[in-house]
Amino acid sequence: MLKGAIARRYAGAIFELARKQDTLDRTLAEVKEIAHLFAQRKLAYLLREPKIPAKRKETAIRQALVSRALPTSLNVALLIVQRELVDLMPAIATELEQLVLNFRNQVVAKVTTAVPLDKRQQNIVKQALERKTGKTILVRTQVDPSILGGVVARVGDQVIDASVRHRLAALQHCLLTDVSTASTDLLFEEPATDLSSTTGVVQPSYSSQA
Repeated sequence: MLKGAIARRYAGAIFELARKQDTLDRTLAEVKEIAHLFAQRKLAYLLREPKIPAKRKETAIRQALVSRALPTSLNVALLIVQRELVDLMPAIATELEQLVLNFRNQVVAKVTTAVPLDKRQQNIVKQALERKTGKTILVRTQVDPSILGGVVARVGDQVIDASVRHRLAALQHCLLTDVSTASTDLLFEEPATDLSSTTGVVQPSYSSQA
């Protein structure tokens, strides 16, 4: 079975159990923590080394998790180690997060700006994206001065590019390809009123990326 399918199968089982127990948020947080824990160099070596007894591995996991994780989360960690799927733990955590988001009609938007957004600006971007997607948006921001200004938002496989850098590139393309018509239209285009009204840029463009 392909690794992606295995990760989805385990994530699905974890999701259904957490949903029935009404522990979705805590379970997701703990599964992410387990993935982080398994990636730590010392423990990762111990869990992957076939010569180390299984009992020693189990003891190490119990010591790390028993006082701060649900019994079901601890059992997940033990099962993953027993079945030698330690390398799949990050993928399982990612698949579980997506199941939780889908269940709640939520989607993560990775929003890039040239300078940090304050709370008011984040809320305006969030509301604009919610109108476009019909989903509850969870905004995750990052700063990249190279976009010069405006906003680049990735929502799933869709990219909404309302950056100054993109605008300048589009203008340059028009100047190089059709000076007589396209560039004139571009220069006198009316400003957008959606995402760009917050960030001082013009009409965003849309593209899909894998």
